[in-house]
Amino acid sequence: MNNIHGDMMLSMPVSKLLRKFAAPAMLAMSANGIFNICDILIISRGVGLDAIAGLTCTFPIVIFISAIAALTNVGATTQISMLYAKGDQEKALKVFGNALLMIIFLGTLVSAIFEIYIEDILRLCGASNVTLPYAVEYMRMMLVGTVILFAMQGFGRLLHVVGKPKVQMMVQLVGIVVNILLDALFVFVFKWGMMGAALGTVLCQIASLIVFLMIFSDDDSFIHFSKKGFRLDMSVVRNIVSIGISPFAINVCGCVVAIIINMSLIEAGGEHSDLYMGTYAIIQRITQVLILLISGLGMAMSSVTTYNLAKQNYLRVRKVLMVAILYSVIIMSVGYGVVAIFTDQIVSVFTTDKQMIDICVPALIIGLCTFPFVGSQMIAVSFFQTIRVPKASMLISLTRQVLFLIPMLIFLPHMIGVTGVWWSMALADVASVTITWIMLYTETKKLSL
Repeated sequence: MNNIHGDMMLSMPVSKLLRKFAAPAMLAMSANGIFNICDILIISRGVGLDAIAGLTCTFPIVIFISAIAALTNVGATTQISMLYAKGDQEKALKVFGNALLMIIFLGTLVSAIFEIYIEDILRLCGASNVTLPYAVEYMRMMLVGTVILFAMQGFGRLLHVVGKPKVQMMVQLVGIVVNILLDALFVFVFKWGMMGAALGTVLCQIASLIVFLMIFSDDDSFIHFSKKGFRLDMSVVRNIVSIGISPFAINVCGCVVAIIINMSLIEAGGEHSDLYMGTYAIIQRITQVLILLISGLGMAMSSVTTYNLAKQNYLRVRKVLMVAILYSVIIMSVGYGVVAIFTDQIVSVFTTDKQMIDICVPALIIGLCTFPFVGSQMIAVSFFQTIRVPKASMLISLTRQVLFLIPMLIFLPHMIGVTGVWWSMALADVASVTITWIMLYTETKKLSL
């Protein structure tokens, strides 16, 4: 156990400690969001607007794949973080090995099933005769890297657990830069279309995975590959799933919501439905940058919280939560301000089509208007997962999506057209954030001082 790391976790001022861990995580995560923006820019300029609409149809699949990855990775890293704080390397290696076995099995299974039924699934997700070829071409290549994606997400989280967030940041940043260059090469020079964009991503994932494998091959590291760890233990698997089931359910519900959003845009958009689908892809990519920033903050908060929780330092746990929430509000408020002021300029980067710009500008302003408060909800969900109250985090997300968003998506577009889709997202956020604050206040009072 690194004593310096432990002393820092327990004694460094919370604001400074959180910034130290959050800065590399937020930079790496936001860079991933910027890559997604560059990806859609390359597709828009190099393939066309119909290709962007096709990309929108893949969102539910990507969310579902993320759900499977979260089932393993969140559960495993939460346990390993607690074991790291206690210095129990033997159990930590067992969790690590069993998590990798789950990743290989689940990743292979998911990839095989989607490859077989990809066209039917994309039709269900809203693909039309025009957009289906683009969506199929993109997803068939992306599915090749499913297992790699699962492993990369898990390895990245583990580097935060063992106090190496800068290493994870550097691997991800270099991978993203190379990914963008490869995408541009394959799309603009080789003219490989959607397959080229996906191939660039898969190749970079493979390269990043090789680096992670080298890092975790070091026997001197607290977490590393070991023969004992790779012995399947169903009790370990059950513990991983018990923690990971919350983010899994949240993402599965998000997958359903993404399908309903696509269906609502198709129905309300009429003959211009593909245009609205493309608009949603642009909005999703822009908002994702802010969301990933808070995800990075939540990852750092989780690492610090878990360590202090293991040491029963409850006052410090509450302080970390409050500082993380404050930072989330500031980040999201500044982010929304920038988007609201420069909306026209931001949207114009993605497309020169005037009709799409006219649709996208008001949609972006409405869709992000509640973001100054949404950040605190994301931190709360991460906090509940960290303190092992998965039912609370699951309830927050499911309430937002099932109780509020889905009914609004069903009724509002019928009343006010496509604008109702954007307002549904904003109003659902207001209702769910209110519930989140109440639950957060109740749960934090239970923490002993």
